[in-house]
Amino acid sequence: MNDALYLQSTRSGRTYRLGRAFRIGGCLAHEAQDDQGVRCWIKQVSATDEAAIARLRYEAIMLAKLDYPGVVRLLDRGRNRSCFFLVLSPVSGRTLSEALEGRPLPLSFVLTVATQLAHLLHYLHAQGIICRTLDPSAFYTDHLGRVTCVDLSMAWDEVSPPDSADLYGNTTYSSPEQISGSVVQRRSDIYSYGVLLFELLTGRPPFQGSNRGDLALQHLLTSPPDVRDIRPDLPQDLAGLVDRCLAKSPVQRFPSAAALLEKLHALECMTASWSAIEETPCVSQ
Repeated sequence: MNDALYLQSTRSGRTYRLGRAFRIGGCLAHEAQDDQGVRCWIKQVSATDEAAIARLRYEAIMLAKLDYPGVVRLLDRGRNRSCFFLVLSPVSGRTLSEALEGRPLPLSFVLTVATQLAHLLHYLHAQGIICRTLDPSAFYTDHLGRVTCVDLSMAWDEVSPPDSADLYGNTTYSSPEQISGSVVQRRSDIYSYGVLLFELLTGRPPFQGSNRGDLALQHLLTSPPDVRDIRPDLPQDLAGLVDRCLAKSPVQRFPSAAALLEKLHALECMTASWSAIEETPCVSQ
């Protein structure tokens, strides 16, 4: 047996045969099969990187207490001389990053994704988990438009926050208070949600910079552009929702994911009028 192609769980005793490599967040991952031929994903970090192991173990603890169709399931975990790894249920489709490819997405698709993401935040917050960043690479969408979160490596459990963690994550999707080192709260996720929603609607995030520091300053000091200046075909109420999510002050954002969902459901009542909107987005150059 080639040890490089197999991993054995010290927890369950199962053996996993590794296949195609890809990435989940900052971690190496593989498509795999267990010794019964059941498909799975393996997410792994080097056995010599104790900080990465601590983050992955912390993520495993959070995943183990979650039971939600929009979150990848933890099946097993293990460690050997070369790596520490998690075994996850495989997810079909492609990431939102791959769906975007630098272009705006159809409004009907964005609304479907936005509603699912808001439901996901509502569920996670009810479990005491704050995402801290909503990176499009962390979410898969399948041919039916179903969204699944596959990466909670930047998330915090409010009951037992990690001893140490990356303060920012991907700065593109970080909130002002996260960047400034203030207390990260549930409304911080509302801001990150607004950044992602802006990108899904326009094909680009509200702030772009050549480095992390430049992006951080924009989140702290620069007002986001009006989404309708980039995509004028969007309903004003939807633009207002994005703008409220991106408020610099947490108290000016939606107070909770439940309040955000209430607004989204109200907007869904306008679907009949949106159906007349051309599916090919109109984007200002």
